[in-house]
Amino acid sequence: MTRTPTPTALPTFTFLLGALLLAAPAQAQTATSAGSAVQAALNNNSDVKTAQANLDKAQAANRAAQADPSSLVAAKLSAQNAAGLAQASLRGARMNTMQSTVGAYTALLEAQENVEVQTLQVQTDQKAVQVAQVKQGLGNATALDVQNAQNTLSASTQTLADARAQVTLASARLATLTGLGSGVRAGSAVSVPKLSTTLAGLQGGLSSLSALVSANNELSAAQLSVKLATNDFTPARTLQDAQTALANAQRSVGSAGQTAAQTLASAYQTAQNAYELQQVALNREAAAQKTYTQDAARLRSGTISAVELQATQLALKKAQYSRLQAQNNVLEALAALSVASGQNLTGIGGTL
Repeated sequence: MTRTPTPTALPTFTFLLGALLLAAPAQAQTATSAGSAVQAALNNNSDVKTAQANLDKAQAANRAAQADPSSLVAAKLSAQNAAGLAQASLRGARMNTMQSTVGAYTALLEAQENVEVQTLQVQTDQKAVQVAQVKQGLGNATALDVQNAQNTLSASTQTLADARAQVTLASARLATLTGLGSGVRAGSAVSVPKLSTTLAGLQGGLSSLSALVSANNELSAAQLSVKLATNDFTPARTLQDAQTALANAQRSVGSAGQTAAQTLASAYQTAQNAYELQQVALNREAAAQKTYTQDAARLRSGTISAVELQATQLALKKAQYSRLQAQNNVLEALAALSVASGQNLTGIGGTL
């Protein structure tokens, strides 16, 4: 996480206080990367384990059916379809687990960063109370001014306490998903990859989604039923029923494909919007960094006070936090797009 360098002329009390406030809980906690968290979740998730067991069973049954000379064509197709659906279900379970873990990781990362923001806010408000008290002693501020500053400090102190509580909750959620144990911390922000794949390119892979695999399995079974019933020795009613089932299966495939395409298009647009908002946040952070650098120089030249620079530092910290949120939004949008497309676009966890 990016740290802003401290000018030599800036008093160090704010940084020392922040370090004291944050160091104690950090020592007792274990930091993990997003990649490690996702891998641990994939190894720990019950849905993934169940899907893997179902796949192993379906593949074994399919091998047996295909090798059995007495197995009829319908039984062979059914076993083959079951294995294909089990494979798609496993991929879907892994994708969903990745998405959930990414969301939990980014939530914890933001909660940790928010503690730092709120710590600096408390430090700034503490200084504001001191300034108000000094001014009151000089007759340049009223008792109400001091009270207002103290009220602001009380509010920011409570906000800091709430922020710390959110870290505990977010850590517990990530620990539950990953099995890494209590006290887990997010190690660092994730460098999100660019979205180089087109919407049309992603649409080409929708057939691997479990919903479409299931629909196509029904279609292939219905097609086989019609084929087996098209002869002189099968009752006409049987053929008619098979044809009706085939028409229904064809409509189901079309409906499933349309739903998947719409979900994909929506997720793709959301990801594009997230990238644009990330750029806005990056620009604002750059502007805040420039202002802080200028004010640090002004402090050294004696044209502003340390209190004024502390306010600039707080503004920079908030801009960095906003940029982190925007960056995490991109990662979460890519995770959702991965689930919608059946392709892992996050750069975390491999091909799944």
